[in-house]
Amino acid sequence: MKMSDEYEEGGDNSPSFHGRALGFLAKLAAVLSAVLIVFTLAITGYSVLQRYVFGTPLTWTDELSGFLVVAIVMLGAAETLRKGEHISVDLLSSKARGISAKILGIWGYVSTAFVAGVLLISGWAAVEFSWNIGVYSDGYLEAPLWIPQSFLLVGGGLLMLLAISRAIDLLVGKRQK
Repeated sequence: MKMSDEYEEGGDNSPSFHGRALGFLAKLAAVLSAVLIVFTLAITGYSVLQRYVFGTPLTWTDELSGFLVVAIVMLGAAETLRKGEHISVDLLSSKARGISAKILGIWGYVSTAFVAGVLLISGWAAVEFSWNIGVYSDGYLEAPLWIPQSFLLVGGGLLMLLAISRAIDLLVGKRQK
């Protein structure tokens, strides 16, 4: 049983406004993540073509791909939670019913929000440090590191807000969407 499919009976059972708004932002971030996957595939293919067909290897594509993977993962995390596909202990969650399922769901969302909060705080410290000191990547791109690190803030913040919203909705009996 997915958490996204659960709702309490009785009362107004429509998704909350904040849940719908954050769900929309999660979908938008997932679309951007999908675009970045295609872009990463394209630059990797271009790099392979340059190296093995034309004999002129590109030095910057591996570094850029690494930065893009961070963005892809962080932008897709909230959508994964929205769809109810985050990690859960199926042995427990599949057997739980009623109040036990509700408590387990709230615990899962609170735990996710906590981990996302830690990620957000540590990401903020990394971005602030990189910005203040002027840290650049060691590779050929020599990119300011605060740029790829800021995806930790965007993804972690969205994940935390969505998890908190889901926990509140589950607590008050709103439908998860």
